[in-house]
Amino acid sequence: MADETTPEAAGPRADVGAAVSWAFDRFKTNAAAFVGLAAVVTVIQLVQQVGTRPLQNIVVDCSNPDSPGQINACTAAVGVSAIAAIAIALVFSLLAFIAQIGVQRAAIRSTQGITPTFSEMFTTQNLGKYILFVIAFAILFVVGLALCILPGLVVLFLLQLGPYYILDKGMSVGDAMKASVSAVTKNIGPAIFMTLINGLVAILGGMFFGILTLVTLPFACLFTAHMYRQFNREPVA
Repeated sequence: MADETTPEAAGPRADVGAAVSWAFDRFKTNAAAFVGLAAVVTVIQLVQQVGTRPLQNIVVDCSNPDSPGQINACTAAVGVSAIAAIAIALVFSLLAFIAQIGVQRAAIRSTQGITPTFSEMFTTQNLGKYILFVIAFAILFVVGLALCILPGLVVLFLLQLGPYYILDKGMSVGDAMKASVSAVTKNIGPAIFMTLINGLVAILGGMFFGILTLVTLPFACLFTAHMYRQFNREPVA
């Protein structure tokens, strides 16, 4: 008998088109709630971009120094600003990931026919496991990038469903990682399309100071939640 927490090997191929159509429909039906949830993430990302802007300005100003003194001054300025910018980026990236929990939780509940509400942002159910997963995922991703980039992309691909297993089934970090790897590897084709669509959506969301995140993040979470249900052979309301 198959484990109820992991997808069965047999079954119909996941339908990417159905997931896209469903995600558009559910977002239109509950646009106000999803935009409200995504607004928190958008504000965090906007603050992050503003906080790292000084480093960008220094890099531009120091791109072609004229004298040894200017070079030394630029090197010192870039060094201090880089440390501050990295610290800001790490803190706000973690906050943004945590803030996404409300949108992801609402998307998962939407697959069960439950109308999303802003209260999804404030429940602490499985929050500790979620934060631990984000930290572990970030570490693995960074280490993977350091190992010639490709391993980092593999980590991103294989573990992308981990948060959904934690939020939906309350799995531990290790079990969520295993379940995500199992679901993705048993549905390689649809999982590749899912990754590409989510990647495109993420790029669009980063435009115009992240304002498009108000729309792209809810769509991505709804789409991924539907694919998650399909990979696990579970019904979608």
